[in-house]
Amino acid sequence: MRILIIDDEVDFLTIMESVLRGKGYDVVKAQDGKQAREALEGEKIDLILSDVFMPTLDGIRFHSFVREYTDSRDVPFIFISAYDDEHLRALAADSPIDFFLRKPTPVEDILAMIDKAIRSSTREDS
Repeated sequence: MRILIIDDEVDFLTIMESVLRGKGYDVVKAQDGKQAREALEGEKIDLILSDVFMPTLDGIRFHSFVREYTDSRDVPFIFISAYDDEHLRALAADSPIDFFLRKPTPVEDILAMIDKAIRSSTREDS
C-alpha cells in the first residue's frame, strides 16, 4: 500500500514517513499540492494524507483536483490540519472516503484513521 503525505511542515513529513514505513507502507512525500500532483502522475497511490493550508496549491484545491481530474478519484483522502471549520468538516463528512483529523493528533489516532479509511475504501470496492 502506497500513501501520499502532503504537508509543508518538513518535521511532520519526516515523522509520518518513518512511522508509516515502520508499519510496512510505501510512502511518497510532497510539500505542497503542486508536488503532490506531480507525484500522482508518476505513482499509483492508495491513500492520501494532506494538510489543508500549504503554499502553491492548498489541500482543498488539491482534493478537488484529485476527485475531478484524475484516475485517483476513489482513493481515500484524509485531511489533517490545525485549521478546523464547518466547510472542511462537511466536505469530509459528505463522503465515505474523505476524512478529517485536527492537528495536533497523536500518531496512534492517525494510524487508526488510516486503517478506517482503508477499510472504508475496501467496502466501496466490493
